[in-house]
Amino acid sequence: MVSMRFFTPGTQDEVFEDCCDLVQSAVDGYNVTMFAYGQTGAGKTYTMYGTPGQEGAAPRTITELYRIIERDKDRFNFTVMASMLELYKNDLFDLLNKQSVANQKKLNVRVEKSGMVMIEHLVEEACTNAADLSTVLDRGSDMRHVAATAMNSESSRSHLILIIKVVSVNKETHDQLRGKILLVDLAGSERLKKSEATGEVAKEAIEINKSLTALGDVIEALTKKQKQIPYRNHKLTQVMQDSLGGTAKTLMFVNCSPASSNVDETTMSLKYATRAKNVRNNAVRSSMAFRPPARDFSQNSELGELH
Repeated sequence: MVSMRFFTPGTQDEVFEDCCDLVQSAVDGYNVTMFAYGQTGAGKTYTMYGTPGQEGAAPRTITELYRIIERDKDRFNFTVMASMLELYKNDLFDLLNKQSVANQKKLNVRVEKSGMVMIEHLVEEACTNAADLSTVLDRGSDMRHVAATAMNSESSRSHLILIIKVVSVNKETHDQLRGKILLVDLAGSERLKKSEATGEVAKEAIEINKSLTALGDVIEALTKKQKQIPYRNHKLTQVMQDSLGGTAKTLMFVNCSPASSNVDETTMSLKYATRAKNVRNNAVRSSMAFRPPARDFSQNSELGELH
């Protein structure tokens, strides 16, 4: 189910208190998504990332994750891997790849038989502590596409996605749990006319609206429990496939502007939220029993252990 609660406006502490249990869910082997939707300037990026002293959901997720790891380190070995990408127009870009864009391999999204989404050629970095993961977040955020529009002098022109994979191995039984957190800061949902975008920025806005429409179509299909969910209609929904509906736990932030001049965009956002609220699904965690030696995490996983 997509969670929903109203904050008017609510502090960063209050907002995260309402969703911090999702971090524990990821450690317990579930796929989790938190994403922010709304028009440019309504506070999506602030909600997700915040400012120094007023940290948002992403940095607080990092803090909470390593608090749990420290608490449980006597019983489990943990591995945390992070990657960060943006969907700009209809192309995926690896924000941690140190090569120039021209020299980077194309990021291809594929879904394994287990339903797990894999992104080929995406750089993943091991993060042994909160500082490592925070550095990943900062580096990726600095690479994001922004541009000036009538609604925001630094409008986000892409969808920004932080992927955190968490593997825990029980020291006694060697059973393994695999969870994933997607933190998604979506680009602005306003109409092209409202943003007064022209030229290249207008083309960006058109692509943004296409991707948000595709996301809305997926939410609609999940709401109606259709047999075929149109994840493949856009790269955004392909990337989010195993963390949106189905067996995932999903939380959607809907950011609305209080300005009367934005009433149309606010109404659109609330309608979008109403559809999302009606999604119902059964979350299932990803676990793997120990079968020596072939599935011994410490010997065969490509991920290193985090102590």
